[in-house]
Amino acid sequence: MSAPDQAVPVYAPGELAALAARHGLTVSGARPSLPAYVRQLWGRRHFIAAFATAKLTAQYSQAKLGQVWQIMTPLLNATVYYFIFGVLLNTKNGVEDFVPFLVTGVFIWTFTSSSITAGTRAISGNIGLVRALHFPRASLPVALALQQLQQLLFSLGALTLILLVFGQYPRPSWLLAIPALALQAVFNTGVSMAVARLTAKTPDIAQLTPFVLRTWM
Repeated sequence: MSAPDQAVPVYAPGELAALAARHGLTVSGARPSLPAYVRQLWGRRHFIAAFATAKLTAQYSQAKLGQVWQIMTPLLNATVYYFIFGVLLNTKNGVEDFVPFLVTGVFIWTFTSSSITAGTRAISGNIGLVRALHFPRASLPVALALQQLQQLLFSLGALTLILLVFGQYPRPSWLLAIPALALQAVFNTGVSMAVARLTAKTPDIAQLTPFVLRTWM
């Protein structure tokens, strides 16, 4: 014998909304407000820092020299650009302190271009993490931009030695680099977040980004 049918309660739309609010239910997939989203990002700050550090550590984990490449990569980039611009194109004539000028520009530009390039892969390159866990997706491009900032700190150590070798010694004006780099980091993070969203919708943007960056450089 089957159990008697039970009547299904019928609610008016207003009653459903009140019932959901009373039990703390929200619309699935609803976009939070900007202040709420910023609070969510701040709540994931430890995850962002740990993710960035782990990415940086794993970047050269398979290489024989390991983390030595954190310093070697920007130095080799600077050497290549010196050969192209300083030797082949001979643009060093008339430029005072050409090597410090060139190396500084290469290191800072690499910081920006790497942040943007990483942003294009922020979602697609971590799609397993996106599908497995619930967290604000902006955490990924922010973490990758933070990873590039950590990489820049290694480059700045090498840059300081290069400046000293070429007779550029610390002076008070060097302190201006701190707010300048902070603003650059904020700018890079914003662009990384923008391209991460665009690339998630239109993957072809990731193929165009290297050409845009070369032209911009």
